[in-house]
Amino acid sequence: MNVSHIQALKRAVSTYAPPLFWAIRHSRRILHKGRNDRLQNGLAPWKAKFIRDFGFVVQSGPFSGMTFHSSAVPETYLPMLTGSYEAQTHGFIESALARDPSVIVDVGCEAGYVAVGLARRAPGAQIYGFDIDAGCRAKTTALARLNRVGNVVVEGECTPERLDALCTGHPLVFCDCEGYEFDLLDPVKAPNLAGADIIVELHDFMRTDVDITPTIEARFAATHDIEIVGVGTRAPQDYPCLADFPESVRGRALHENRIAYQQWAYLRTKAR
Repeated sequence: MNVSHIQALKRAVSTYAPPLFWAIRHSRRILHKGRNDRLQNGLAPWKAKFIRDFGFVVQSGPFSGMTFHSSAVPETYLPMLTGSYEAQTHGFIESALARDPSVIVDVGCEAGYVAVGLARRAPGAQIYGFDIDAGCRAKTTALARLNRVGNVVVEGECTPERLDALCTGHPLVFCDCEGYEFDLLDPVKAPNLAGADIIVELHDFMRTDVDITPTIEARFAATHDIEIVGVGTRAPQDYPCLADFPESVRGRALHENRIAYQQWAYLRTKAR
């Protein structure tokens, strides 16, 4: 069953049997959290070893060498420190950086992993990180200070109008905003998106009221070349920092507990 079929089924259930839909969604959230908690707890001794060996420095990927927030062992997230986090986007990031963006907008910057990572990779660009959570904004600011990058500005909500105003020159938009991408990435509301490269995490699984992926594809079909990738597996041998881990642990250390049909898209503007 593909994403569109799953979305249609979810919409039908949410429309005709709302109590059942919300019961299923609530149960899945509990199961998902429980599964992830068990995974993270089981990795605790290996997280401690990783921190002893490498500290909180990202070991590979596009943000290799960045120092991430120090945290207690239970809260440490190995995919970020190994550099395997959202590996599906790494090729997109390298392709977009090769096009020399002058402005980079990260919508949903959370703790600053992407915003500050991109700031280190593109020191000549102006970086804007947006998050509606004040705690996330404070973490992004702190991470920029920790990595001594001064080209990061952190703001709250990103509206289409604000995004349009920032998308001048050679813009790159990185978007991970939990379904809000449907409302934000609209070239009618933000015409300057026609000239922007866009990397977006697609959250069809979080909304039943709209079809996010096909709508975004249709909106940008004339102005962008579009590539979409789904969840893939990691090859532990690609991460030498895990070489001292038992083979049975390496795969779990890279596991991100993703929805099976989650997707990311790279929209590469034809204007450049």
